[in-house]
Amino acid sequence: MNNDYRYMKTGYFVSLHAEILGDDVVPTTENAVDVYRPPILLTRAAKNGTPTMPFILTDSVKQIMAVFTFPVVVFPVNPFMFNGFKVAENRTALYMAVKSLSMNYRYAVCAQPLKGKLLSVKSFFGECVSEYGEVKAVAKKVYETFNIPVCKLHVQRLNGKAYLCGLQLVEFGEIQPSDVDLLSKMVSRFSGKGWSG
Repeated sequence: MNNDYRYMKTGYFVSLHAEILGDDVVPTTENAVDVYRPPILLTRAAKNGTPTMPFILTDSVKQIMAVFTFPVVVFPVNPFMFNGFKVAENRTALYMAVKSLSMNYRYAVCAQPLKGKLLSVKSFFGECVSEYGEVKAVAKKVYETFNIPVCKLHVQRLNGKAYLCGLQLVEFGEIQPSDVDLLSKMVSRFSGKGWSG
């Protein structure tokens, strides 16, 4: 169990070590790398039936403005930035978002239209606390696809539907006592039956 499966972090190395020993691993190192890269996350999730918003991968603000109207949500893709995203309501904000998230235009960003309400929910083994069934369905589908036990999902809710926008790690400070209770129940459920994906 770990809240951080990023490349070169403890969770990743524990999974890598277990894979080398021939053990079944949750999550696999392939999934651990893929989920923290928004374009790969969104492409694989969509192929498995998870609703996603359209996106572009670019380092060009002009290209983003040519494809989407404001507001736009921008996620980093660079290998040194795993948390955070920015919402740009206008051209100036978009330039600032792309500059900061791309490390001064060294890396591309993943831009998506922001048409609904953007929610961030913690997911534990595909279960999340949300009043919206469609958000819970996205969390379940993401877990089925990637088997990331602990993560934070960014989901856009629009007209009674939910769309995956991004996935990030859950910081220890974000884990509440109620989350620990839910996590404990989930681990107990899986430890009795073995892992299922």
